[in-house]
Amino acid sequence: MKRFFSLSLITVLVFAILGAASAQDAKTTDKKPETKEELILGKTIGEWITILRTHDNPKFRRAALIALEASNSAGRVGLASIMEAIEKDKEPRVRQEAVLLLGRLPSDTRGAGRLLVATLQNDKSEAVRESAATAIANTYSKQASEYTSALVEALKDAHPGTRAAVAGALRNMGESAAPAFPAMFAAVKNTEELPEVRVSGVHLLTRHDKENAKLPPALLKIVGDPKDPLPLREVAIDGLARLGANSPDVVAALCVVLSHNRLELRKSAAIALGAIGAKAKSGWPTIKERINLKNETDGSVRNHLIRLTGVLAKENPEAIISLIDIAKADSTENRIAAIQELGELGARAKDTLPELTKIESQDARAAIRDAAGKAITAIRGK
Repeated sequence: MKRFFSLSLITVLVFAILGAASAQDAKTTDKKPETKEELILGKTIGEWITILRTHDNPKFRRAALIALEASNSAGRVGLASIMEAIEKDKEPRVRQEAVLLLGRLPSDTRGAGRLLVATLQNDKSEAVRESAATAIANTYSKQASEYTSALVEALKDAHPGTRAAVAGALRNMGESAAPAFPAMFAAVKNTEELPEVRVSGVHLLTRHDKENAKLPPALLKIVGDPKDPLPLREVAIDGLARLGANSPDVVAALCVVLSHNRLELRKSAAIALGAIGAKAKSGWPTIKERINLKNETDGSVRNHLIRLTGVLAKENPEAIISLIDIAKADSTENRIAAIQELGELGARAKDTLPELTKIESQDARAAIRDAAGKAITAIRGK
């Protein structure tokens, strides 16, 4: 395991826990023990393990955890004592810090997943349960795949932070969390559930439960509900794109979001419509309005819509007119995007050749002149 602490930092951390009055117990004495073992503040690893297991003062037991991690012994000779502290220590703070330490050990640490799941199920401290779920999510999600039913049960935990961490663990398990898909779907639909839990549910299901026919309607409801928080609505929009949902209802909902006052939602909707591509043609009236500089001030949103307009222009001559208008007057990036889309249309964009020729010969920007020249060549089929 990577060694995180210098000796000076160990001293600061241990003293901070123990306090000046009782720090003398942890200091290096003038007469050091006759041993070749590594010393941490004058004590051997064995002595720190004994402190962790037997010392009456929880501050000393917490200090022992720091010493074990700093000595690089936590995952080796100190592992049993750390696991014992998680299971048996009477002080929640000590159990929590032992859990957090276990969560920083390598993901193949033997028995860690089982112990953390048991802690999640049984510990009376909310903080300890949340830390156990977080450690599973961050490090031991692969080990925890054997205990999916326990994680599903933990989604009912009364503590919001624990539920959020459990949902994160299930999200990180991916397809291995399949037995939890129904519970996560129920959480996604539950408007009383913590937003973080619902976000993890959408993230998991839209990647690994794509055949769930009930999922697109549930996401549509989130997208259209102004009471749902912004991050949840964003991930729902992204989820619709990932699912390949392209019904008229989906396109209409995304077009409504294109006019939202929050840029994050407009951008997500533009990206999702771009993923739908040609099947977003029913949304052209709104798309046409939003690529107008006066209606959409954000260049990145317009850029996504310009790319989509290039796709729609294959069947919609009006979209070609919009592209040439943008090619003549917009930001450099968006002008180039519109010119490139015209080039992709080939002979369909032949009526734009006069304007493109003028741009190639007269525009002040070399990048735009170059893009126009390439588009002209593509349209002429040379």
